[in-house]
Amino acid sequence: MDDLHVSTEQRIAALHATDASHLGHTPDLSGTFVHGHSAESVTSSEQDDLDLQKLGYKSVLARGWGGFDNFACSFSALYCIGGIRVLFYIALSNGGPAAIWSSWISGSIVSIITSATLAEACSTYPAAGSIYYWAFRSWGGGKLGRFVSFLVAAWTLVAWTAFLAADSFGVANYLISEVVIFNPDTDFPHITSDVKARAVAWAFSLLFLAIATSMNFLPPRSYAWVFRAGVIVITIDILLNFIWLPIGVSKTYGFQSAGFVFTSTYNGGGTSPGLNWVLSWYLVASCLVGEDASGHAAEETISAKKAAAKGVFWATVASALCGFPIILVFLFCMPPIETFYDTTAPQPFINMYALALGPHAHVVATFVAMIGAILNTSISMAAVSRLVFAIARDSIFPFSEALCRVSKSKQPHNAIIFTGAIAALLLCTQLPSQVAFLSLTSTSAAGSIAAYALVGFGRAFITQKTFQPSFFDLGRFGVLFAVVTFIWNGFAFAVLCAPQYSDALINQDAGLFNYAIVIMSGITVIGFEEWWRKSKAVWFHNLMDLNEASQSTEEEVRDAEKGVTTESGTSM
Repeated sequence: MDDLHVSTEQRIAALHATDASHLGHTPDLSGTFVHGHSAESVTSSEQDDLDLQKLGYKSVLARGWGGFDNFACSFSALYCIGGIRVLFYIALSNGGPAAIWSSWISGSIVSIITSATLAEACSTYPAAGSIYYWAFRSWGGGKLGRFVSFLVAAWTLVAWTAFLAADSFGVANYLISEVVIFNPDTDFPHITSDVKARAVAWAFSLLFLAIATSMNFLPPRSYAWVFRAGVIVITIDILLNFIWLPIGVSKTYGFQSAGFVFTSTYNGGGTSPGLNWVLSWYLVASCLVGEDASGHAAEETISAKKAAAKGVFWATVASALCGFPIILVFLFCMPPIETFYDTTAPQPFINMYALALGPHAHVVATFVAMIGAILNTSISMAAVSRLVFAIARDSIFPFSEALCRVSKSKQPHNAIIFTGAIAALLLCTQLPSQVAFLSLTSTSAAGSIAAYALVGFGRAFITQKTFQPSFFDLGRFGVLFAVVTFIWNGFAFAVLCAPQYSDALINQDAGLFNYAIVIMSGITVIGFEEWWRKSKAVWFHNLMDLNEASQSTEEEVRDAEKGVTTESGTSM
């Protein structure tokens, strides 16, 4: 796979070439300078390729997505209204209305700070490996950086693929819920304790996963419209709920009072009052995660160090700002709590739509939600397939050479197939037991949250003095934001892994136990074992020559990065 990497000499040449472009010399991609041309003659794509060479990689993916496409990648992957809607019935049990909106405000602030820390890393390291590569660099590279990045790779891969399975399953639940709404006495299998119902949900889930996967084989230019369609559908979804839902509620069961929305609490899990309130951060921790998707698409984005960093940050800001009024609308428009939960439909929110908008008209809202979720799955797969490609490029997987191979259209088709296959296998776990599947999907946010925490810790305490920001520069707030990132995501990870029900209820039904911490521990053990087994001559082999180079070579690389005078005597 050497055709995907560059040597130390090429890397230094790329560093020098970047600096030379600022002096009016045009470099080609091998680092050769062409004198007599203005700096403007270096195209954005050529500069992006040089930036990638500085990180040790050659550009092999089709670079053509613009800044808005990159923003849409993360904004659609976050899909705030979809996440709030799917998790609303869980969030309602964790503290009730007052806890939901207040935890969203505080959680949004620290999530935006987290996105700023990730955006700073993305701007400096605009590679498809994204969070995995950022962890390596933020922990200073070397053996320690490799170990941390290996764990992050394992966590995020499981998290993203589990999310694809959970998202497809969520779309299936929307459809099955409609069957129940239209005919409450139906014999159609829909009770999750019934193996036939699980088989039906599994079949529908595979169908929706296949649709989302097939979109990823569109040419890059065509797939850009999938990004844009994601934003359009989210906008329509939000407007429908802002306008149509309140109108429907006003004509049916009426609005909840301000006292109910802003001051009432609810403990549906029977946990202690303190734990119940802490669990209220479950919603915001699960919804405002996945902004690293823009980083995964960096190698296919023009002006990546700027556009991808902005995508990471502004997608999170937009999602957080949209999420708060959405929560308030849902709380004001929901029926009494007892009525909300009084349904056999797999997704209680569809029952709320039916009560407010009518037994037939509400199908429009459900249809929009399903389309948004399918696009969300497809775009998330686009992101994670680039992560798979990047990790395979660094020779971690057993079949890395095949997984990092790109198609004639310069797309990682093998990585897409691999990602879809793993998500399909995870969906199969629901056949023998609903508990097994829910346990796996509970890690869909926890894995990424843990990765964010490690990146923040490394930036704050390991490389706080050596990190050199690029376009997205937090300045003196960089270390402070990194500390907040570590603390918040550490707390969010604990929330996601905490028990959501009392011991008494769990003893009665083992399916209520939160296995997220068990699964994360298992993934960590497997990741540690694989890291121990892997030869460092294989893993990250494109950076081995840099790490094992002589001291003078290392100094030359660092000097080139800082723009220090080189052997030619030219001030960079």
